[in-house]
Amino acid sequence: MAVSLVLVGLVAVGFAPGVASADDTLERDGTDLVVNVSEVEDPETVTVAVTDPADPEISYEANATRSDGNTVRIDVTDPASGSVNGTDLRDATVTVTVDPSGDNATAVQLTNGTSVPLHAVAFADDRPAWIGEGEAENASDTLYVPLDAAGTVGVPDGDTVDIDVDGSETANVTGTVHGDGEQLTVDRDELLSEVGDSRETLDLRVLSSAGRVIDEPEIEPELRSRGDGLALWHPLFASGETYTVDASTVGEDARYTATAAETDEGYLELSRLSANDTAIRVSTADGTTLANYTDDDPIAYSGPPEVDAELSDDGALRFDRSLAGLSVDGAVVGAGDEGGSTYANIESKIGSEGRLTPEETDLSGAKTLLLSTAAGDVAASIESGGGSGSAAAGSVGAIGGILPILAVLLVPIVVGLGLGGIISQVQNDVPDIVSKLILGGVGLALALLALLAVHALAPITILGTALQWVGLVGVVIGAAVTPVVPTVVASRKPGVVAASGPFAAKVTVTDGSDLFRGDVSVHYRKPDGRDRYDPVSVRGGRETIQLPGTGTWEVYARHGSARSNVETVDANDPAATLTIPVEATLTVVDAVDGEPVADATISGEAGISGTTDRNGAVTLDPPEDATDAEIEVSHDRYADATERVRFRQNASPTVELDRRTGRLRGSATVDGTAVGAVPIRIVPDDEFLSDRFEVETVSTNADGTLEERTLPIGQYRVETTLADGDGYEKTETTVTVRESGTARAEVDARFTWRLDADRRDRIDRIRRDVRSVSEGGGRDGTIPRYYASVVESMLDVAESVPDAGHEFVGREADPGDAVDGILAAAERTTDAIAEAMTTKRNVDLFAACADMPDADVRWSGTFDLAELLDRLEADSGAQRREVKQRYEAVDGLIEDRRGELSEIAPAREMQQRAWELTREADRGPEAVAIGYTSLLLLDAVEELFEHDALRERLTRTVF
Repeated sequence: MAVSLVLVGLVAVGFAPGVASADDTLERDGTDLVVNVSEVEDPETVTVAVTDPADPEISYEANATRSDGNTVRIDVTDPASGSVNGTDLRDATVTVTVDPSGDNATAVQLTNGTSVPLHAVAFADDRPAWIGEGEAENASDTLYVPLDAAGTVGVPDGDTVDIDVDGSETANVTGTVHGDGEQLTVDRDELLSEVGDSRETLDLRVLSSAGRVIDEPEIEPELRSRGDGLALWHPLFASGETYTVDASTVGEDARYTATAAETDEGYLELSRLSANDTAIRVSTADGTTLANYTDDDPIAYSGPPEVDAELSDDGALRFDRSLAGLSVDGAVVGAGDEGGSTYANIESKIGSEGRLTPEETDLSGAKTLLLSTAAGDVAASIESGGGSGSAAAGSVGAIGGILPILAVLLVPIVVGLGLGGIISQVQNDVPDIVSKLILGGVGLALALLALLAVHALAPITILGTALQWVGLVGVVIGAAVTPVVPTVVASRKPGVVAASGPFAAKVTVTDGSDLFRGDVSVHYRKPDGRDRYDPVSVRGGRETIQLPGTGTWEVYARHGSARSNVETVDANDPAATLTIPVEATLTVVDAVDGEPVADATISGEAGISGTTDRNGAVTLDPPEDATDAEIEVSHDRYADATERVRFRQNASPTVELDRRTGRLRGSATVDGTAVGAVPIRIVPDDEFLSDRFEVETVSTNADGTLEERTLPIGQYRVETTLADGDGYEKTETTVTVRESGTARAEVDARFTWRLDADRRDRIDRIRRDVRSVSEGGGRDGTIPRYYASVVESMLDVAESVPDAGHEFVGREADPGDAVDGILAAAERTTDAIAEAMTTKRNVDLFAACADMPDADVRWSGTFDLAELLDRLEADSGAQRREVKQRYEAVDGLIEDRRGELSEIAPAREMQQRAWELTREADRGPEAVAIGYTSLLLLDAVEELFEHDALRERLTRTVF
């Protein structure tokens, strides 16, 4: 259970949204503290020490060599030293130190005394939230939320945390953490008054000074069993408010509808519906949706939550403290598989320490409880509490004090002695080592059976008592004496030593470790070697050979061309062990992927040598004087490895080689400009790498850099894969990755798209039309030229597209479509400016300004190609709304300036034409470009009032 809780805590706090601290070196990303180590060369270890005087022992350590780019992540719930439970870490003061790699490197202190939040909160997903009365007198309803204590750290018991409930990332309400991080309570009145427009789920985003510190803040509606039926619980159902309900059981003819349904403690009763998949929609009188589950995506009832409870000696139940404050108004008590169940009238509340005291209800013998609570029906499994340890003394005393000790000790010994005595009567010679091991094993089994028989016949507890150890001592002695008795008896029998005449030799053939399983021939001869005898065939590694005469004999074994050692036997020592050395097939593989390594060189003692084949295998001949040998495996692309090889039958040892690796960094540009998300192919470019490894495809970061990668040493070709059809020319470079240093690959893609003659003619034509807007006999052209400068900016951008290839990387926009959209928008805009500047009021005004000094006032903004491309990939409907909002804002500005000026027609007419451009546009790239241009025209209208030369013209009186 402890391991499970730890794993749940680690998962619950593993992910959270990124938030930045006041110091750029430190950021919070959920439960991770992110340390920027970019200013340290080759960082190795990062240490974050909490320097608050309250608990100076807390520190975190992380391996910087496994960093993500220039940042290192540290889990705030897992310190290297000190305890984060019960310590206030909501505004911790830390010192960050980085140790660079290298023996003589000097530690770098990145921060000293920086404040950063180190706390975290995690909801428990296996226990239900509920609504109940607050603990304080006259307190309003409270939302109780069980927490995962392993993932909730840095908040002292009883302290508050800030919570965002409307998505603004600012604190709307406060919550209180109880039970050392096991429960969170929030005032319901505050929740209901501060929650935002979206109310289908409740998001309790627990905040810190640097953003939220919770991974999954959602509390969703749940189907629960309550009373005699099904109910929908929602944390945002308000008592006294009525709801429109339409619910049905999926696949069944059961429906519940209501137009003024009321709720209680967050529950909406669903009469006549079964506990199956349910489609339901709940909304308020103003149309706000609180639940919307369709037949295709229904809400399911998964049964009552399951919790554990411990029954104390005083009859009280102890639950997890996350359930503190949960009211109980009844229970079904189960006594096990055969005991049935009864109803208990329990009306109480779980206390702050998780204690529930049933009044006048005896729960002894209860195994399960189905509790009716404010959190719906809850299933509890009961374990009995209380101490242990007196059973041993009682059992010993019950059967006579010392008697059970003697029984469990002596019975296994007597069994061993008896078995050994029986065997000694039929044993004619001294048992060899194998026979002794077999006898010991048989004696161990019978002695253990005898011990178990004693425990079965007498009321003695085996586990957890001193008798267990006494019995085990008896078993060991009984097993040991089983082979000892036949050995002693056989050695003292008369005639064993003084054997004469022909005798039988016991031959054991091994491969150095195990019995030789194949067929071998055993040869025997006199020491002078003159007498020849036919060999004996042996299978299975053991054979008894009848030797034809007295005295000493030499025996040896053969298997093919391999020959064993020569041993001597006689009647007094008739046993011989013969070892036949066998070859071994060694396989060398890559330690990472298990693929065979060819051309690896094998060398070792006793002249062992060889080279692996394409399957990574090599057959090694055994040394003459040993059954195992130490070898060294080497390869120019792998680290050397040492292995001890045992030469025995069917031996196929495998040696794993660690790759020799180096580091690769890189960057990608387009026409010399850094750009992110450039696809890069890392292609193995030498014979060894090409045969072993696949091509790797990656992308550069936002700044155009390729994160450092660890690769097997060798030559690689690094190339961009920007498609030729998109106007890019493929480029590549070759690098060699070595164990020392870092290889760098820089590739620059060429953008080959160019403006064709038709588009250039179109640009020239639009420029002529733009110039004609500001030319008029006898009239001032300053304001028309000012608006025309917006179009000129658009044409400049269109002409610059061949030099802006970096802007199209990673986008679906086609350069030709983008230019065509700009030119179409420029034509429409030129027409709109001409129409707006030639109305009667504007013509009269410009005629009245003809005597004013000429002024070259241009719009200060720019038509930005990158922004246009972003808009081409966005929702065109959202752009239309944006233009509408800007149009209304500019309308208000014009009305504000009306009283200051004599004439506002140049502003009003241009404002209206800008909106008409967007309103009349269709869809596609041209419509997006027109919408973007409309925003720029409205910006020019707004800026019109900021230029003195233009305002002076608006103050002229026409008549």
